[in-house]
Amino acid sequence: MGLDITVVAADWEHLARIPAAERLDTLTDAVHPYFRCEADEEADRAVTGGWASPQGVAWCAEYRFSGTTGTYVWHFWLAETWQSVRGAAGPALREALDLFLGGLVWDGPDYTDDPDAEDPPRMAGFPDDPEPWRPRLLVGRAPDEVAALARAWEGAEPRLAELRGPLGAPELRRSVWPDTFEGFTALLREWGEAVTGAAARGRGLIGLPY
Repeated sequence: MGLDITVVAADWEHLARIPAAERLDTLTDAVHPYFRCEADEEADRAVTGGWASPQGVAWCAEYRFSGTTGTYVWHFWLAETWQSVRGAAGPALREALDLFLGGLVWDGPDYTDDPDAEDPPRMAGFPDDPEPWRPRLLVGRAPDEVAALARAWEGAEPRLAELRGPLGAPELRRSVWPDTFEGFTALLREWGEAVTGAAARGRGLIGLPY
């Protein structure tokens, strides 16, 4: 089985009051509890994209990506595709998407899987954590970081058409999307919706690894 991702916007102050060792389980129970009644399951299945909170939990909500079936591979390809075309992007778009995707699913232009390489910068943690709990997360951004990502997206979105040419290159046509430009920008816009929605709520953004 491959890696999945569940993206959640959460009230950071509420999370900070939960003991660090219990946060992942509490988040999981809030969006996908192990036991649910039939009505809850029907409400859950009814939401196939956008924001969902079938459990009615006030302090968090899940963002669902249309068409990805929860698997992380689409987001991996989003990062890989950006790595392939960023050199052809204009400076303003490149800077904005470097910041945006670098805060979500992209490891940066100098990433290496060399085990001896320096680790990437840690995501901000809660002040009471003896050990950061986020290495087990795919995304973990505090509200101020989410606000910065939203500003980066605001700068990137109007310029996405600049990528139509670079994304039409023959070497990219074997990606997971039949039309690389349309697939890439559609998923990118969904991340934009997730980030701006979390920023508007003053919440952090979390990617659970399942």
